[in-house]
Amino acid sequence: MGKTMRKEIGRRGAGLLCLLLCLILAAGCLAEVPGTVGISALPAGAVSENDDVPTEEEPLEPLSVPAEEALETSTPSVEEVPANHMTEAGVSETEAAAEAAPSAGETFTFSFIGDCTVGGDVTDGYSTESGYTRFIRQKGLDYPFSAVADMFARDDLTVANCEGVLSDKKGLSAVKPKMNLIGPPEFAEVFALGNVDVCNLANNHGKDFRGKGQQNTAENLARYGVGSFYDEHTWSTTVKGVKVGFVGYTYPMNDAKLKKYVQGMEQLRAEGCTFVVASAHWGRETYYYLDANQAYGRKLIDAGFDMVFGHGSHTCQMIRYYKNKVILYGMSNFTFGANSSPKDADTAVVQVVYDIHPDGSMTARELFCYPFKMHQDHDFRPCPIEDEEGKQRVWAKMYYNNYPKPKNKAPYPSLPESFLTTGYADLTAPELQNQE
Repeated sequence: MGKTMRKEIGRRGAGLLCLLLCLILAAGCLAEVPGTVGISALPAGAVSENDDVPTEEEPLEPLSVPAEEALETSTPSVEEVPANHMTEAGVSETEAAAEAAPSAGETFTFSFIGDCTVGGDVTDGYSTESGYTRFIRQKGLDYPFSAVADMFARDDLTVANCEGVLSDKKGLSAVKPKMNLIGPPEFAEVFALGNVDVCNLANNHGKDFRGKGQQNTAENLARYGVGSFYDEHTWSTTVKGVKVGFVGYTYPMNDAKLKKYVQGMEQLRAEGCTFVVASAHWGRETYYYLDANQAYGRKLIDAGFDMVFGHGSHTCQMIRYYKNKVILYGMSNFTFGANSSPKDADTAVVQVVYDIHPDGSMTARELFCYPFKMHQDHDFRPCPIEDEEGKQRVWAKMYYNNYPKPKNKAPYPSLPESFLTTGYADLTAPELQNQE
């Protein structure tokens, strides 16, 4: 059972318990009225007024990092799904279709993080006690996301880019002499313990061990309740009555690739998705400005996508608010076993909050950017940046596409200037509407 399913069950369970308590209290009041029949004892299994009753979870607090605590998760069985479509592990298409109506009036919060390599280069071998693997073995599978697991438990959907393969090497062959990224199959639980819901597998390391390695990665993630999507393999889930879908491809971006995105989106729309995210692995590595591939960000929105989740440059790149839709061009690395000493170790968690409408559609409400470092003392565990100078450095990169050369004026920033000092944007502000 994935995080989103556990949270949905929790919401419904809390509502039923509250209803039961109200009925019991009402019956108690009737017992004091002449001519009514009192209740001398509660039926077995009923909730007494002294019992604790779960309440609705508290809303996210703006720009605050929750306590460093990871939630324990169970290992679900793998459900069979159609070859070209994946839903949240443990949830059948029939069950997904039976979800409650959209929670109109509520909000929906996404958390996005960048490249996650839960392993390392095969030339080092993941069986040796060194680098990323050594820290995992010593600290535990919950260690890499231990500073953010609680934050991700409180959102509605957490999305990451899984950069590499999660599989044993039996029957696999590497595609190139070096930089073939892989981790053992049990490392898939790292994402589950970090409360990551779904991973993009469409990137330049997703097929380091060919198509079989990519398929193994998807299957191993599913064993721990984590979804995945890549190429024609779309993914969807229903949260708060909203069916959200994902389509992902890697560079190069061109008109032929755009058609594939649209085909995936149309498939998801036909299956009832009212919000579809395009995931794109692109961008020139280590650069802050946008390249020709990323020019397709706006084209994806024009084609009908509700949001674009970009990653691949290994740097924080600008956030664009285009026609009232969010484009994240570059989310940097997060927990990244492929490089213990990156030149730029800045990264971020970006949360986008949406208003839910009765028809299941959603409109952007606000955006929060939480600055992080990829590691502390090369331990591969992202940690929040505490000093204001460091925070504003990250916000500057995500505000403008050609940091650190602000004299270049194209394209213009689309977030409010206050983002540079707060990391926050009210996406309903009149001056931000319908920007090209």
